[in-house]
Amino acid sequence: MKKNKKLSPVPFILLGLILLAAGILLIFGSKIVSRLREASLPLSYRDEIVDAAHRYGLDPDLVAAVVKTESGFDPKAVSGDGAIGLMQVLPMTGEWIAWRRGLQFDKDRLYDPVYNLDFGCWLLSFLLERYGWNEKYALIAYNAGFARLDEWLKTDSMFDESGELNIPYAETRNYVEKITRLKERYGEVYGTELDG
Repeated sequence: MKKNKKLSPVPFILLGLILLAAGILLIFGSKIVSRLREASLPLSYRDEIVDAAHRYGLDPDLVAAVVKTESGFDPKAVSGDGAIGLMQVLPMTGEWIAWRRGLQFDKDRLYDPVYNLDFGCWLLSFLLERYGWNEKYALIAYNAGFARLDEWLKTDSMFDESGELNIPYAETRNYVEKITRLKERYGEVYGTELDG
């Protein structure tokens, strides 16, 4: 006579735990993914960024990358040079933008995220148009100033053998590289969510 072997409960317990985990993921998965995404690549002022980007024909991923780099999403950020807010607009640049647009300028409003994004996105769009929608040149000009970039573009020795502009300032070179990487990451992490 054969003895009945008693089955171990361990495989059943493991299967139950796996099914429970799968159920939790199905129910709470999108919230968990959203929290992980926010932790790995923050995105504050999403709606304001998308609105301002679309108003000026910009890629919201680019604007998010500029804001992250410039201020870390801190609307009260002030640089050593006196640049203010999310997109770090210098008051002198803000005055020029307001003059170009026929608006009154109020330096204190640069702390307002919507106002700052409007001015910063207008400037970024202006620079993209000025430089034939060359994103690298627009970012260089946003960081180092367009008068400086114009000088570099007139100097043959500023270009390498392949015709690529050599950015002489390490800060500006790193700025362009960082924003380019972040723009790509925002596209990967948030997908079409930033398309509005």
